[in-house]
Amino acid sequence: MPLNARDLSRFILVLALCGPGTNAKAQEPEAPTPAPRATVWEGAIGLSGSYRPEYGGATRQIFKLTPALFLRYGRFTVTNASGFVTRRADDVVRGLGVDMLRSESVRVNVSLRFDRGRSESSSAALAGLGDIKPTVRVRTSASWRLEGPWRLGASWSFDAFGRGGGNFGDLSGGWENHIAPRTVLTLGSSLSMAGDRYLQSYFGISAEQAARTGYPVYEPRSGLRDVSLFINLRHDIGEDWIVLAGGSSTRLLGPAAASPLTGKKNNWAVNAGLARRF
Repeated sequence: MPLNARDLSRFILVLALCGPGTNAKAQEPEAPTPAPRATVWEGAIGLSGSYRPEYGGATRQIFKLTPALFLRYGRFTVTNASGFVTRRADDVVRGLGVDMLRSESVRVNVSLRFDRGRSESSSAALAGLGDIKPTVRVRTSASWRLEGPWRLGASWSFDAFGRGGGNFGDLSGGWENHIAPRTVLTLGSSLSMAGDRYLQSYFGISAEQAARTGYPVYEPRSGLRDVSLFINLRHDIGEDWIVLAGGSSTRLLGPAAASPLTGKKNNWAVNAGLARRF
């Protein structure tokens, strides 16, 4: 039967309502879902050597060579050597650490680090004082990158097991700049302070210790520990190898400077290292 004009118009209306045009939105290509950001392992392994005082305030220097390892996975890091860096432009915190906050200008980190304490056999000047027990320290630190090459930092740590390590902290400031395409120079200073238990353990003399050693009894209270100036240099050898070198000058202050154990208020140290990054 031939269609009249009225039937034809109805047929076109049905096509318009039921045809592919009503599902135009479904025909549009969906936006690709962004791939999840991969978390990649990175790290470095090498050797680090230092020439430094036997202990803070000692008159004699010693040389120590230490294997160094650094690993990072996402926000977590573990290392036994401060100063190791991989391909990121940030500091490496010694111990087992986690970044609680990270942005282009601010970083807040919490870490656990092994504190070896001190052995009386490590220096003739410490004979008879007894050992300071090893412990684990909890350290909280924050750093701020200011405009240009400037940065500020602060940290505080305490003895998690109460083995005489007490607590201490520091405030620091630094200047960092690329002096060559593969070479970074850092200059800075820090001011540290400590609680009475830390100062008693490392700089104090109890009555019992005085009887064994001949040192006078000395019971320091909380106060400043030292002020330091430092310089560090890092040079990339190709993509995988780095050379590290640095030096520092430290002056003991307050209760630490007045200790009978302090033979020299002004100490210095130098260090160097070679590492392969992966």
